[in-house]
Amino acid sequence: MQLQDKIILVVGGATGIGKATAALCAARGARVIIADINETAGAETAAAITAPFIKVDVTSEANVQALYSQVNEQYGRLDVLIHAAGLLKGAFTSIEELTLDTWKLVMDINVKGSFLSVKHATPLLKKSKRGVVILLSSGAAQSGSSSYAYGASKGGVTSLGITLAGKLAPDNIRLNVLHPGNIRTPMKLSVIEADAQKRGESMDKLVADSHLGEPEGVAKVLAWLASDDADYLRGNVFTR
Repeated sequence: MQLQDKIILVVGGATGIGKATAALCAARGARVIIADINETAGAETAAAITAPFIKVDVTSEANVQALYSQVNEQYGRLDVLIHAAGLLKGAFTSIEELTLDTWKLVMDINVKGSFLSVKHATPLLKKSKRGVVILLSSGAAQSGSSSYAYGASKGGVTSLGITLAGKLAPDNIRLNVLHPGNIRTPMKLSVIEADAQKRGESMDKLVADSHLGEPEGVAKVLAWLASDDADYLRGNVFTR
């Protein structure tokens, strides 16, 4: 598997799975660009792999459009979009107590953000010989979640990906949706912390009981999906 000279944009590449994926793709020869709203962590991650960092708010169409305009100006095309930006809020909050503001924020970042990213990436992906889009959903889209908003939003990302896959195929753009399981990311650890507080138990014990996978393991799957070796793969991909 080679990623040599592929232009890969990792949206949500500052931490967690996005960070691990950006590092692995760069190590395998890709020209990686990191975009994230977390400027401090994003700049640190980018510096560690000698990649450019672009700050972006995925809920703002103007912001997203500016991101892809900058990519176009600097590279003239995009080979792979890995959209890993996501938010989990409202863990263990009852449906009666979940606020509309929390629901809207999670939907805006996870679903609207995915839509805007693909919308503005598509003209650049059409310039690639083999464009690739990988959206990050979650096992929670099928198995349920600690958060009503998160589970519903990831279901939305999955359905969006299914629809996009067929629509983009005539332009030689392959789209896959990745569903990570329990992975040791800052977001997952925050959920475990909330669960520990709710139960009055040790967070260390709950982390151990969760048997978390590592972001680097998911990154290996994403790097393969970004490569031409995955050209015959279609649809949803699940990891531990």
